[in-house]
Formats: sequence, C-alpha cells, structure tokens
Amino acid sequence: MNIKNKIWFKTALLSISLVLTSASAISAIIPMMLNQLPGVSSSLIESIVTIPSFSMMLFVLLSGPISSRLGKKNTVLLGLLLVVIGGILPMLTTNITWILALRLVLGAGLGMFNSLAVSLISDFFEGDERAQLVGFQSAVQGLGSSLATFVAGQLALIDWPFAFLCYAITIPIALLFFFIIPEPEREEPTASTTGTGHKSGGMSLPVLGLGAALFLFMTFIMIVYTKTGIMIAEKSMPNAGFLGTALTLFSLSTMIAGFLFGRIYKWFRNYAPFISSLLTATGFVLLWFAQNVTMVTVAMLIIGFSFALFIPYIFTILTKIVPKGSETISISIAMVGSNLGAFASPYVIKLVGVLSGNETASFSFLVSAIVFMIAALLCLGIAIRGKGSKTQMAVHS
Repeated sequence: MNIKNKIWFKTALLSISLVLTSASAISAIIPMMLNQLPGVSSSLIESIVTIPSFSMMLFVLLSGPISSRLGKKNTVLLGLLLVVIGGILPMLTTNITWILALRLVLGAGLGMFNSLAVSLISDFFEGDERAQLVGFQSAVQGLGSSLATFVAGQLALIDWPFAFLCYAITIPIALLFFFIIPEPEREEPTASTTGTGHKSGGMSLPVLGLGAALFLFMTFIMIVYTKTGIMIAEKSMPNAGFLGTALTLFSLSTMIAGFLFGRIYKWFRNYAPFISSLLTATGFVLLWFAQNVTMVTVAMLIIGFSFALFIPYIFTILTKIVPKGSETISISIAMVGSNLGAFASPYVIKLVGVLSGNETASFSFLVSAIVFMIAALLCLGIAIRGKGSKTQMAVHS
C-alpha cells in the first residue's frame, strides 16, 4: 500500500493512542474531591483514576471477538464513542457512584481499541519501520496524556468537574481515523509452536510472563497518580497547585522516552528492562525523600521517562514472538496484566500499608522503590544469563 508511507496515514493511525493513557489525566482533582466530598473515602475517590482499568481489562479481552465481527476499524470507532460518553459526562454530576460508572464506560471504550492501537501497526508496517512506530505509539500516548493532564488541570481551576472536558479531544481523533484509515486485510492466525512445545501466540508462557511483568509494573507505577497529591498535602509543601503541571511534565517525559525508544532499544537490547527498573527505583527514592514540589517534579520526570522505556520494549517483543494473525489476542492478554495491575494498585498499596502499620503516601513510595530495585536485579540477571531463548532471539533479530 502506497498510502501507508504518507504522513497523514501514520498520523491518523497513531492519533488514537493520544487518549489511551488519558484515564489518569484528571489525577490533579483528587485533592479537590477529597475536600468537597468529605463523606466519600479516599480510596474510593482515588478509584476514579484506576477504575477505568477494570473495564479496560475486560474489553481488551473482548476486543478480539468484537473486531472479528465488526472489523478493526469499526471497533476502534465504537471505542472512541464510548470514550466521549464516559469521559465527558462525569462533569454533569457530583455523585461518586455515577462518576465511577461513567469512568467504567470510559475504560470499556479504551479497552476496545487498546490492543488494536499496536496490532494495527503490525497490519500495515513491518521491520524497522514497525519497531519505530511502536516507539512512536508509546510517545504519542505520553503526548496525549500530557496534553489531557494539562488541559484538565487548567479546566479544574474553574471547578473540578470541568476537568472531564479534556476528553473532548477524542471527537476530532475519531473523525480523522474514520476518514483516513481503511479496514486492514484479515489474516488467520498461524499455528506456530516453540521448541518447548508451547504455542508462540495466544496463551503461551512468554506472553503470560510478559503480562505478569506488566501487572507488577503498573501496580506500583500508578501510585504516582494516586498518592503524589496526598503526599504533598501530608508534608504541607508550598506551591501544591504545581501538581497539575508536574503531572503534565511527567507525561511529557514519557513522550520523550517514547521517541527515543528506537535508539535506546538498539543500544541496550535486553538490558533495557534493567535500566528502566533501575531508573524507576531511583525516582521513587527521590519521591520518598522529597521535601518540596521541585524535588517531586524531578522524581516524576525520572519515573515518567523510565516508564516509557519498559512498555514499548514489552510490546516490541510481543509483536515479534507471536505468529502473524495472533498479535491482537497476545497483546490483549498482556494488556490484561497491565490494566489489572492499574486497577488493583490502590487496594494493593492499602493492604501493604495496613500490614506494615504505615499508610502514609511517602511510605508507599519507599515500597515501590524496593519493588523496582528487586525487579532491576532480576532483569539484570536475566539479561546476563540469557534466559528465555525465544525472547532473546526475537530481540536480536
């Protein structure tokens, strides 16, 4: 297809990723909601950021069967419609039940095209161009998240419900995708088997392992969104209103890392997860020590950058180790791990706090630093010893 070499085609294809990580865009309103909704528990209010991940997880799994019936293009468009409904309508109510219900609709919409945003790249592109676009896709997510977070923060200055208007960006994205992107040709999954007897697509051990890694990663990354504002309040830091800007810079750092991923991937190969985990641990240590918003912002920039190195690495491997036609279901399985981790994050952190006798936000950052330091050591050991031969072959191919 000659069209796939055109800038507008790539722009339209990548544009749907602008809203993929926008569920956390309204994180800055959590302290405002805690003040204005005193009868609602903090964990429930924090859930407005994480509960979309629950419905995302379900609809990531359903996106395969839905796209088989409707086609990938129509599935994406339906998902974008749900994002508009579930994203904007919460501004019309202060009832926490309705807000959470609509946030579930938002998550369902995002879940419908979450894996398709990556698999569509595999449908139209191959080789280095595909790897480059996977990195760009992660960068576009960071760009979209930063824009949505910034807009939401500015709208929240009017009143916190107005922050939900940031999801209006979905409307022009849907129109662009509708007019430019065609329905890709359908391919039947091929039956490919590894040397160990495991199918290399679908519910294979490598795919499940990568999904488990994403679960762990997202469980402890999400506290950046849910706990940073609370930690700033706990320590009575001046310039607390800068949190919205800090979250925007956090998202921008993920965008920068996404654009640099292709180059970093070529330099470090299997050591990329080690570097990502080590940087993330460092960022959380800084958050734990932070005594002012400037130090918080620096820590968030480090975490955001490392976050965007890990995710495209996982999906680059996935698109290489699964057979042609199995990308969507394999990516969906991995994304279930990611979304389940994001959804479970407030409850896992709450449990850790209760068991340790320390439920402060600062302590949760220390726990995350320890978790990512352990992960870094494990990733380093795996890279050095060359475990997972199929994955290694995929990375070096």
